[in-house]
Amino acid sequence: MAKKAALKPVYLIISPQSFLRRQALELLRERLTEEGTDLELDSQTLEANEMDAATFTTAADTLPFLSPYRLVVVQNVDQLSAKDDRLKALTAYAQDPNPSTVLALTAQKQAKSTRLYKIVAEKGNILERKSPDKNELPRYVNALFAEAGLNPDSAATTTLINLVGDDLASLGTAIQKLAAYKNADTDSGTLAPVNRNDVAYLIGESSEVKAWEFTEALATRNAARALKILDRLTETEGERVHHFASYMAAAKVRELLTARALVDRGEGSAEALNSHLKAQSSKGRGRTLPDWLAQKTFTQARKFTSTELSNALRDLAQVEQTMKTSPPQLGRLALTRWVLQFCA
Repeated sequence: MAKKAALKPVYLIISPQSFLRRQALELLRERLTEEGTDLELDSQTLEANEMDAATFTTAADTLPFLSPYRLVVVQNVDQLSAKDDRLKALTAYAQDPNPSTVLALTAQKQAKSTRLYKIVAEKGNILERKSPDKNELPRYVNALFAEAGLNPDSAATTTLINLVGDDLASLGTAIQKLAAYKNADTDSGTLAPVNRNDVAYLIGESSEVKAWEFTEALATRNAARALKILDRLTETEGERVHHFASYMAAAKVRELLTARALVDRGEGSAEALNSHLKAQSSKGRGRTLPDWLAQKTFTQARKFTSTELSNALRDLAQVEQTMKTSPPQLGRLALTRWVLQFCA
């Protein structure tokens, strides 16, 4: 058996797709676990544009507790400007890293000409994951199907891509919905068949996936994409879809507000988030988020303040009132204004 390469003290994970960044980070976590690292005790995740330089330095210099290594993740380092003290602290640390810490930096993009890129390339490792092209995408999607316990025919894969698009996170969510519909059992070893009709029935004939894309655009403050998806929903569903979009937006803002409150209290776990979301439901049956989606919600929530989210929820209630008491055109105008304000 080939010997695995030694762990590097610093990694830079670059990909335009959040799914691929998470995948690369998960492989790194698995490798650290193989080396005997207890990630429950010896890992810390920081958001680049929220931490201060001292917080990072303390996290990176802290010695592991009963483990050979400590993992420190700093997400979205590409959001820091060249003059930012936090980027300077990251760059200086990468030049002389702590040998007992594995630092993982994530970014949507990072120019090769930057000092940080050059130092990580010298001292550590660059893990770049490009978005799959049109010919590669079906292979990625089929792998997601297999992980979910499903066996699609070629028409099912093509149909899903045509309906959902090329974002792997959105495709993964749609596949999880199909897996629930087909009662897929990942432990049985037998893959449940999926055909084009299954995809068309569950994904194509409902607005749920598009609505999910709408709320994800809101959570990333991408107003142009959110309004574009709202236009598509209106074309297929009519004016009545604005009430549904408002409802979905309110649910997403509540999730973000709950996650933000937990982050502020230092309770950034999927279990804590799901517990609070269930408690908010009248019957204790609120939506349960898988771990990867819960962590994504925490990341999104860090882009907002609690005040912003509370105000957005209050303003959305007024939008809903306008839609109930005014002509459809005014209701849609109110929702559009809310989207622009929320994403600003």
